[in-house]
Amino acid sequence: MSGKIKEVMKANESFYLAMKDADFDSMQRIWINDDNVKCVHPGWPMLHGWEAVSESWKNIFENGNSLDVELQDTHSEISGNSAWVICIEKISYRIGDEIQYGFAQSTNIFKFAGDKWLMALHHASPIPAPKGNVSSTDVLQ
Repeated sequence: MSGKIKEVMKANESFYLAMKDADFDSMQRIWINDDNVKCVHPGWPMLHGWEAVSESWKNIFENGNSLDVELQDTHSEISGNSAWVICIEKISYRIGDEIQYGFAQSTNIFKFAGDKWLMALHHASPIPAPKGNVSSTDVLQ
């Protein structure tokens, strides 16, 4: 794995860590903070611009439910100053005493700005869950 790909994967990992920790300050540092960014949360319409995207993260984090995302089938590529990571998100969250699961196909696009990779687009679309019980050790085929 090249050094640049490792940097992109680290930026992608930082995105999901900020999501898991419900850390808005970290989330803000991961994104390009301008009107060109886009975000599609699973089941949501596309959000345009940092103001709308940041509000969505604030609302998600203030919801108070624990949210964890496990990545599967992750692939990344770089072309010039742009990079993308595609993956399947296994999203687990607590509702009352139960843990619920959802799955999304995700594309994260990063731009190299200054000296680091920053997110320009996050698009996660819901996909069907595998049949049967789902545990943290299941792997999608």
